[in-house]
Amino acid sequence: MEKEDLRGIVAADAEPFMDNILPMVNAPYCVACGLRPVSITRDRVVMHKTVLPSDRNSNGFAHGGAIYSLMDHTFAILSNIEGPAVGQSTCVNFYRPGRGNELEAEARFINVSRSIYSIEVRATGDGKLIASGTFNAFRLKEIHK
Repeated sequence: MEKEDLRGIVAADAEPFMDNILPMVNAPYCVACGLRPVSITRDRVVMHKTVLPSDRNSNGFAHGGAIYSLMDHTFAILSNIEGPAVGQSTCVNFYRPGRGNELEAEARFINVSRSIYSIEVRATGDGKLIASGTFNAFRLKEIHK
């Protein structure tokens, strides 16, 4: 993706961080998994995934790993908007199978400290909550706002 492709997706408050956002939406794993940004602001990221046949488990549902990948990368974009951060811990609960062909994940901050981001990520499909989790990231350098 180029900056022009993100017009209407990246909000004005996140535009100053485009140099951090572009590498995240173009990360090889993100592209290979077919993850697409829907909305990016400084405090909220929404990503979309079309479930492919290769994303399905033996029951025909979206594989938990495909759902987790969407959630994890949505978290990664939000935690890296202002500067580099790395995942520290994750706790995910799955509530129902991913039955549909489309998945969406939304990440929002729970708490921000000098060294740790805590972010809630919710995955939905067919308008229903499939999974939610708390993702923590370690900030690699002090961010001055």
